[in-house]
Amino acid sequence: LMTSSDFGGSWSWAPLQPSLQPTGLEVDPTGNGLYAFNADCLSVSSDQGRSWSPCSQAAGLTGRLHQLLVVNTRVMFLTRVGAVPLRTTDGGQSWHELGGCAHLFKHGATLDGSLSWSGRTLVLHGADLGAIGRGEYGTAVWRSTNDGDDWTDETGDLVTISPGPGVWYEDDFYLVTRGEGVTVKRQFER
Repeated sequence: LMTSSDFGGSWSWAPLQPSLQPTGLEVDPTGNGLYAFNADCLSVSSDQGRSWSPCSQAAGLTGRLHQLLVVNTRVMFLTRVGAVPLRTTDGGQSWHELGGCAHLFKHGATLDGSLSWSGRTLVLHGADLGAIGRGEYGTAVWRSTNDGDDWTDETGDLVTISPGPGVWYEDDFYLVTRGEGVTVKRQFER
């Protein structure tokens, strides 16, 4: 792990423990936590990656981890492979499924998540790749403005069956597709 505390002017090398080979890193924008995760492990560093906690054994932290989204020191979301995303409101001590969006995952879909710049809006987006075989439309863009308690289906008239990454720019949410171009939801945070 390469770290810099002066905006890239100089760098320090911090080796990762062999049991933690992360597929992703996330920074707590409101604290000093650095989170590393792979499919089977969530670990945190409070010293800029020089040392790491053991893999979390928190209550409710189950399944294969896909993506971590950090709102602040207490509130975080974990999307999982083929399963309903998880939320913590106690800094990772316990995790709970986001039941309001559970039906999106009933056939084993894996969706990505995107947090707005303010952290007030969470979007789940992607596709259930088995939906076509079931005669269903598999693309999903769902939005929550209350930390995943309630959801609004924002898929609307999207015609793509191959959504890609979702990116926020100010209040606008951009959804890149794999072949059809880029779509945007203006003032999506409001």
